[in-house]
Amino acid sequence: MARKKTKKGKAPGAPPKRPPAVSWWDRLPGATQHGLCLALLLLVTVGFFAPALFSGKSLVGSDTVNWRATAEALITYREATGQEALWDTNVFAGMPGYLISFPKKIPQIDLLPDSLRAFAWPVSHFLFLLLGAYLLVFFLTKDRLSGVLVACAYGLTTYLPILLVTGHNTKFVALCYAPWLVLAFVYALRRPGLLTGLLFAVALAVHLRAGHVQITYYVAFLLGLWWIVEGVGAVRQREAKGFGAATLWLALGAALALLMVAQPYLSTFEYKDYTIRGATTGGGEGGLDWSYAMAWSQGLGELVTLLVADAFGGGGATYWGPKTFTAGPHYVGGIVLLLAALALWRYRRGAVWALGLGTLLMTAFALGENFPLLNRLMFNVFPLFDAFRVPETWLSVVALALALLAGLGLFYVARREPSREDEARKTTSVYVAAGAALGLVVVLLLGKGLFFDFERPDEYQLLVQQIVSGNPGVSPDDPRVAEAAQRFLDETTAERAKKFTADAVRTLLFLLLAAGALAAYRKEKLPGWAMQAALAVLVVIDLGGVGRRYLNEDALQPARDAERLIARYGFDDFILQRRDEAGGMGRFRVLSLEANPSTNARPSFFHESIGGYHGAKLRLFQDYLDHLLVDRATGRLSENGLDLLNTRYVVARSPLPGTRLVYQDQQTGLSVFENPDAVPRAFFVGQTEVVATPEETWARLQDETFDPNQVALLPEPIDFATTPLDSSSTAAVTLQRYGPREIAWQVETDAPRLLVVSEIYYPAGWQAFVDGEAAPIYRADYLLRAVPVPAGAHEVVMRFEPTSYRTGLWVAGVSTALVYGAIVALLATAWLRRRKTEATA
Repeated sequence: MARKKTKKGKAPGAPPKRPPAVSWWDRLPGATQHGLCLALLLLVTVGFFAPALFSGKSLVGSDTVNWRATAEALITYREATGQEALWDTNVFAGMPGYLISFPKKIPQIDLLPDSLRAFAWPVSHFLFLLLGAYLLVFFLTKDRLSGVLVACAYGLTTYLPILLVTGHNTKFVALCYAPWLVLAFVYALRRPGLLTGLLFAVALAVHLRAGHVQITYYVAFLLGLWWIVEGVGAVRQREAKGFGAATLWLALGAALALLMVAQPYLSTFEYKDYTIRGATTGGGEGGLDWSYAMAWSQGLGELVTLLVADAFGGGGATYWGPKTFTAGPHYVGGIVLLLAALALWRYRRGAVWALGLGTLLMTAFALGENFPLLNRLMFNVFPLFDAFRVPETWLSVVALALALLAGLGLFYVARREPSREDEARKTTSVYVAAGAALGLVVVLLLGKGLFFDFERPDEYQLLVQQIVSGNPGVSPDDPRVAEAAQRFLDETTAERAKKFTADAVRTLLFLLLAAGALAAYRKEKLPGWAMQAALAVLVVIDLGGVGRRYLNEDALQPARDAERLIARYGFDDFILQRRDEAGGMGRFRVLSLEANPSTNARPSFFHESIGGYHGAKLRLFQDYLDHLLVDRATGRLSENGLDLLNTRYVVARSPLPGTRLVYQDQQTGLSVFENPDAVPRAFFVGQTEVVATPEETWARLQDETFDPNQVALLPEPIDFATTPLDSSSTAAVTLQRYGPREIAWQVETDAPRLLVVSEIYYPAGWQAFVDGEAAPIYRADYLLRAVPVPAGAHEVVMRFEPTSYRTGLWVAGVSTALVYGAIVALLATAWLRRRKTEATA
């Protein structure tokens, strides 16, 4: 039967009249194409990081400086002894150093970028990010230029330079390794076998060793969704057997990866149960408080910053969104969103469904408290969801998913269809998607006043309070106050609207250029390689331009080492001199009120501080900050709270009850006050008192009549009878050695007594010995240690010897050797087999 003709004489669905000409790009060998793509990525890297590479300055963020101050005691001990301290004596009166400075002792493949870090940071890891993203897309599509676009789209997403400027280095490294983890997962899923399972183990282990479990958790969530989508597809296509085999190899790889990171994670996992992220008050299982975990939730309207960078003012002082503050937006750009939307609409593949579902759910998670219907459920039910804070961090993995979708969308657009009908349908889809994207930006531009009021939450009321506080005697109801506040607010919102307009026009311009390139290709006015290259260049200019607002020469520091940026004041020298006169470390602690002591790490660089900076404090110490350091009745520092932790000196601007002035620092305006009532670092008590609940213990410790030198409060009875202290009693304690791994005292007592040690109670590693014999360590005064000592002269030693550390080293070492050895053996066997086949051919 003759086919029906169209009016032009062509049958519907007939192939194009002539095949498209083969371009110079297509004629290049694959290796040459790879080389040119990688050269382009190297050029992008050098161009973007030029300020850090050629200015003579360094990229040292504020969080890096805080970390360096926090880690000083650990680093000093390591350099002096060649061993790991494991316990940080200078932060929050002492805490495990696992999440502060805990080097990876077992070498793995990440040793390569780490070895470059000293002189090529952050290029050392950024190049691995670009290469991983490029290879991932090439594996999925065999399209090199789509891989270039994805690498640039993900690598230059604004969140990454912001992380570098603020000093969130471990998060940056984890995000750099994320494409490799996804690649290893997809590779094992599509080519199941022992080798691919082992490669997945290596990738997962490296990602965990980056030191930011939150990012690993988020990427694993995305991979879990991908696995579900692939599983459903395998069942529908009756390929469940192959999918099951791939799942088993992935499970084996995941198990091996966990063994390979037993150091440092065995100790870290053990530590979690005692922190604010794993324990409730008084011990036990728990997680973060909802309000604490949901801080920095992304506002629903603020999601527009994915498309319009400064829609909410950018970062810093100009930011007007719902978060307390932010360093900048999670900007991915209009071109990436356009291509991602095309993939979701027209390119129906399992990978697209998985990435689309992941993008949707992870964006909802980023909304945190602004989407409680979902996030309350996840927080209460889903494993480990309650262990992490700052929900907007989910958007860092959303950026990866969107970049991958954009690459798949570009591959879909660039691929020619076998018939004119399919080509026409694809062209229509491209035009519709581009038009919709342009229309959305135009609507935002024209209706910005309808969608946004450009005001911070409660900003008017805050302005009124500021005006009143600066003008004593003026009432908040005074019309002049309202007029001044409204006038200032009108001027401010006008500036914010202007900033929104500028960036919306900028996005519109890039979308117009991208739409032009797409249209030229669809009309065969532009070859495919040129269209793809043009879009990649536009993405680099777009994202790189916004990223340069944050990573520029002004954001760099003149010093390469963070420790040189830690200020040293006259009062520090005064206190250090008092420490040397007292005999060195272990004699007293310091509280500095120069800033919030629970977020200020600077004093920890110099002193044994009861303040510090850390996101996973011990639960017991957080309770001390919340319930013991400050007297609830007066709002002032509690004298007993200071005394308990051997706080001899307090740095403050004004006198404190129970202290005396000993030094004034003219440079800072701060003074040093001595607390003569601070308990010694170790002392005998003659009485014990059992207090059942934490609340009762806190109240008793806050009581002015309570004397910690005489009585130790215990959570439960102990099998040890103490003898009261009186004027005829003899009890002496002399410190012999003090360090993070061992503390030793020579003690003497005329009767059995309890030795209370002003060190933070942490049963997962600290052991006590009296004359070489093991002795129990009890928890006293809520957060201190106590050891029963019989009458007579004795040596009491406490050692920090966590079994988890020794076990972790052994397990990680053996499993790493087995995995890497097996990979080498499998590759060598395959190579030999191929050589043999070639020789006999």
